Formats: sequence, C-alpha cells, structure tokens
Amino acid sequence: MPEGRSILVVLTTGKEALVRANAVLQLTGALQQHGTGQVELLFLGPGIEVLRANQRNSPQFAEQLDGLRRAGVQVAACRNSLENLGLTEDQMLPATVVQGGVEVATRIAEGWDVLTF
Repeated sequence: MPEGRSILVVLTTGKEALVRANAVLQLTGALQQHGTGQVELLFLGPGIEVLRANQRNSPQFAEQLDGLRRAGVQVAACRNSLENLGLTEDQMLPATVVQGGVEVATRIAEGWDVLTF
C-alpha cells in the first residue's frame, strides 16, 4: 500500500473466531507502525463481541486495544451493533461509539482503504 494511505480496518468476526480477531488486532498495529497514514479500527456486527468486558479473553484484548490507542489508532464500536446484540457501553471495553455504516461510507468517500475481516 502506498505510504500515507489511510486505512479503516473493520472487524465483523465475533466470538466464533477469537483467534482471527486477535490476528486482526495485530495486523492493525502493524499497519499503524509502518506509517501507512491514519489507521482506524471499527468493530461492527458480531465483531462487537470482541469488546465484551466479561469474557475470558478480555484482559488480552484490553491490553492490545490500549496499545493500539497509544500508537494512535482510533478504536470505534458500532452503536447499532451494540443495540442489536442487547449490549450497553458499560459492558464493553473502551471504544468510541459511532454509527458504523456511516463511518464506513464516510471513509470510502474520503478515499480511505477499507479492510474487512
């Protein structure tokens, strides 16, 4: 990818594939480290499950997400996905709550690359 390109990483994989979710978090960090431009991570649909604060993998995911934020990655969760799964923000690891579809459409219109997992 050309240097300076901004990337939105969208995680739609939930608790059914936590190993894949872990790999996506690592990939997101690598994209940020290699100076590709702005990197944002959006949890959408079942991907919201990764942000649940009360699961076995929560400490590991919390640590990874903290590292991503420290590296400059914006971490966001889809409001509609939260509502559809019956979850509230206080049940989740920290993330900015946004309208996921609007975020994806906006980033595409701005010329961002969008990677969906």
